[in-house]
Amino acid sequence: MVNISWLSNTLLSFQHAMKSTGYRKKNTLTMLLVLTVGFYLVFLFQGIKQQLIENIDRYSLKSDLIISKETPAMPLVLFSLFNVGSPPPKMSLGLLGELTSHPEIEYAIPYAYGETHRGIPVIGTSAEGIGQMAAEAASNSGYPENQHQQPVSPETSPSTNQPMTAYIGVNIANEFGYKVSDQMTIADGNEPGSEQEYKELFTIAGILPRQNTHQDDRIYIPIEGLIKARKKYAEDHRPSWSSPDDIAFIDIKLRDRMALLALEKKLTQSATEQGLEITVAMPARELELFYGYLNRATVSLISISFVTLGLCLLTLFYALISNLQERRQEIRLYQMLGMSHTYIIMMSLLEPLLIISGALFLGFMASEILSAHTADFFLIKWLIH
Repeated sequence: MVNISWLSNTLLSFQHAMKSTGYRKKNTLTMLLVLTVGFYLVFLFQGIKQQLIENIDRYSLKSDLIISKETPAMPLVLFSLFNVGSPPPKMSLGLLGELTSHPEIEYAIPYAYGETHRGIPVIGTSAEGIGQMAAEAASNSGYPENQHQQPVSPETSPSTNQPMTAYIGVNIANEFGYKVSDQMTIADGNEPGSEQEYKELFTIAGILPRQNTHQDDRIYIPIEGLIKARKKYAEDHRPSWSSPDDIAFIDIKLRDRMALLALEKKLTQSATEQGLEITVAMPARELELFYGYLNRATVSLISISFVTLGLCLLTLFYALISNLQERRQEIRLYQMLGMSHTYIIMMSLLEPLLIISGALFLGFMASEILSAHTADFFLIKWLIH
């Protein structure tokens, strides 16, 4: 049978603890806020570390090799995968034709930079490149699509027969109200004037599904259409590029990753024999090195958060000791009324337990809500820049 006396005393202790926290609202809220911040930092940095691990693992499998004009490997990988930093120096796509025709290469996707539309970066790539982005975004069902938009799917990705088309990120469609079949112009340079606009018009053929990456804020056009527009523009203007087929880098995927090291060596050797100054970067290797730096930073932050939490708990302990000293007469009164020493201790401990439990819950919820956005800031805007 349930001990009614024990149950009633426990309920009485809980009610008293709740009233006690209510009487000292200012102190209770202060301690709750301080502890919430402490727990929030612990959960947040743990969440950031997990986010970093997942992102590194995902991106390390996205590309096997990245080729560009001679540039440090780490900045090349960070720009090509995360769009962080500046594009590598331009190089002619035609010069790399032989290098990317190796039988071990499943596909080689070029990416050209240098054009914009209303301040938005315009990226030239192959039809296969746009199809790859659409397939990757379509496989991620976590983001709802706008019903009035027609997103790009792997089946509706562009072909070389439709070079004068554009595929825009969902944020651009929402911001400017662009829809499929609308026409747009592009211009040479990051801050072009009206005289630097290309004559050729591009028709919006699709809206890329939401990915919550830089892809949502970019415009992609087939490389064939970009080259055609550049050639037309170069007839009457002095462009910023040296050749219409200038690109920034080529993303390579292999049929078998077992050939990765051998192909990296062969591509570098072949480029040297042809007098080409190129970098062949291996994302998996560079990201592993990068993760080492990030891991040390996150471990340091986690340690700091635990120290902060310890100081918060210590502050709570001293506050409660001070509170008990102030309540001596109240405790003596309970003893005179016949309340046992056990329930007096329980009543004294319930108050801090309620504060700690509340702070734990609030800290966890705040970290769950903000961890993804903070991880993006931590990875892209703080540690890298």
